Amino acid sequence: MFKSTKQFAIVTSAAFLLVSGSASAVIQNYSQDFEGLTVADFVNDNSDLDNDGWEVTGNVFDGTDTASTPFPGNYLYFYGSWYPAPNSGGGSFSAVATGNATKDNVGSNYLNIYSDYNNRTAHEGGEIVDAIFAQQYTIASDDIGKTLTFSFDAKRPDLEDDGFGGDSSLAVGNNCANTCTAQAFIKTLDPSSNYDTTNLIVEDTTTISQSTWSSFTMTLELTDAALVGQILQLGFESFATGDDSTGVYYDNLVLNLEQTSDPEVPTYAAPIPLVALLGFGALLGWAGMSSIRKRLS
Repeated sequence: MFKSTKQFAIVTSAAFLLVSGSASAVIQNYSQDFEGLTVADFVNDNSDLDNDGWEVTGNVFDGTDTASTPFPGNYLYFYGSWYPAPNSGGGSFSAVATGNATKDNVGSNYLNIYSDYNNRTAHEGGEIVDAIFAQQYTIASDDIGKTLTFSFDAKRPDLEDDGFGGDSSLAVGNNCANTCTAQAFIKTLDPSSNYDTTNLIVEDTTTISQSTWSSFTMTLELTDAALVGQILQLGFESFATGDDSTGVYYDNLVLNLEQTSDPEVPTYAAPIPLVALLGFGALLGWAGMSSIRKRLS
């Protein structure tokens, strides 16, 4: 049942063993342009992103990049749990931001996603931090036969002149001494099978424009009845070490779930109604008695 659609993806079995109690949430249509959320002020943390249903967590890898262990390398550890998404503008995961022009100049706020720079041990030790910002749901039987669509606008932070003809912005991929990447994702995990990844759809945002917003749409067909009870995760993540830049702006997020087909169900022979069985039995009995009478006559 595994499905993977990707332009760029980093997949390890350990990287997706990520589950929390909030995954019991029912999938609901969602939209967010961040205009009603508080812009992070780098001093006072607030719970706006947490209240909006977002969580964060991370994995750490050793950073090797060989044919047998491609980037991000060997899995080292998982953060151990999911945590409320921060909105402090500090060095960790996420913040509601402003300052760059939004798409079509509608509104002024957007979401800034970046690495967990507070993990000093990993960043200073050359280990790759996979910083994850996501929403989680449990797929229900009513969801089967529906198409899930996750759309958003994205750009990297504007170029900032460093005075020497270079760019001092924190855009992902800018001045990275190591490999640093960013992406959006939709994935499903099967808790009945060691949380194996059963679907993975990825959209690479590492090299998108720093001046123009781009629109993206990701879809997942929920047609397989085996998905019932599995965990759905969607959101954004980055991979980086050594404090390399990972910033990407996201805006106008929309999650839509729409009935598009009938669910796949097991094929089996239709049961014979009880009345028909009784009638068939009576017919056999009558035929048997008739045969006996003929032999006796």
